Amino acid sequence: MLIKKENMVHEQRTHWRDGKGTADVIHFTKTDNPPKWRFAGVMIFEPGTSIGNHVHSGEYELYYVLEGEGTLLDNGVPVQVGPGDAVYTGNGASHSLENTGTTTLKVLGIVVQE
Repeated sequence: MLIKKENMVHEQRTHWRDGKGTADVIHFTKTDNPPKWRFAGVMIFEPGTSIGNHVHSGEYELYYVLEGEGTLLDNGVPVQVGPGDAVYTGNGASHSLENTGTTTLKVLGIVVQE
């Protein structure tokens, strides 16, 4: 199924999971997701913007950094991420992500339930 960009839902999330600022989210689809597919889209963080620390229990999330740089808190451990890096979180693990760079941070995100 093709999803044209003009049919994707754009959303702004302020203080997303107690994060900083307002992130832009482009949902590939919000209503016709495949079974167990909770989220699929692109998250856009301007410098200083973040998604707060959160746990993934009963589901798994994959981040793939498309552009920009940021700091990932991976189970409490800060790690720098950049284009081409992938992050896999699940099984009760936690993470957060903040744009600590000077340009826009764009991340593909997919959340799949167990």
